[in-house]
Amino acid sequence: MTDLEFIKKYKIITEIVSEDFAVLDGYFSKFLFASETKENQIKPILKEFFSHKGKRIRSLLIFLLMRALGCDKDDFYYKLAFSNEVIHNATLIHDDIIDCSLLRRGRNTLNFDYDSKLAVLAGDYLLSVVLDILSDIDDVEIRKLHSSAITKIVNGELEQYFNRFKILSIKQYVEKSKNKTSRLFETGLVSTYLYRNSNIVDLEKIRSFSINFGIAFQIDNDLKNYYDEEKLHEDLSNGDYSAPLIYYSMEKNITEIKNPKKVLKDIKNTEAIKKSIDLKDYYINLAIENIQCLEDNQYKKAIVDLCHLYTG
Repeated sequence: MTDLEFIKKYKIITEIVSEDFAVLDGYFSKFLFASETKENQIKPILKEFFSHKGKRIRSLLIFLLMRALGCDKDDFYYKLAFSNEVIHNATLIHDDIIDCSLLRRGRNTLNFDYDSKLAVLAGDYLLSVVLDILSDIDDVEIRKLHSSAITKIVNGELEQYFNRFKILSIKQYVEKSKNKTSRLFETGLVSTYLYRNSNIVDLEKIRSFSINFGIAFQIDNDLKNYYDEEKLHEDLSNGDYSAPLIYYSMEKNITEIKNPKKVLKDIKNTEAIKKSIDLKDYYINLAIENIQCLEDNQYKKAIVDLCHLYTG
């Protein structure tokens, strides 16, 4: 599927919760962009940073699940979506510093336009905003979920740092992807379910959906890097080896990457890319199976349609 085809189909899915996204925009204005004064100079910088909204897939899934469950509109869900988007973007800002990235979503990173010091502070500021929002949520379990997710995300990043230039096993790669990517999906969707539902069996299916979808989502991102020469060069320079390179090393029976240019040339002549796609499809199909616990309606269908965008 081309990028244009993906964007077109993704937009169709988002349109059925467009009203919820409009409300979410208001929460960004209220909690993040308001009070642009000399005393708070970070706000216009963040307003510019968030002006390119990205996919906002975490919010999309929260809104689709909320609607699929038949929940009434509630301030909680928008605070939840806002918090998850802000946490995600805080981690992206910190990732860009670690990776020395110059571009994010086709635009300059904060560490490029300003410097790494300002970027670190911007990421920290975003996390402080989330802590303030979560303090108003009167549910200890949901606050614990967010605390645990942030801990696991940071541990995932630490694991990636200490494993630089090491070729992991596929099992290790999947575990890293769980911590780095799946945990925030889990936090948003499990919190959405917990707020108005108590069926533990279905709760665990929602949790499994979140984990499996997050793993597939990370594999998909890693695969895309193999078609983006600049991003791939960045990953290899940082010693961040993903599924295709792991499968390549298994096929070639090598334990270290000595010649990245040769690898990039050879990898297309191996089964590495196909096996990575198969791995992604395996987790997406698990996610689709997990979400069957929901009653049939247009919102459940939209979640399944979203999953299908990440197959093949």
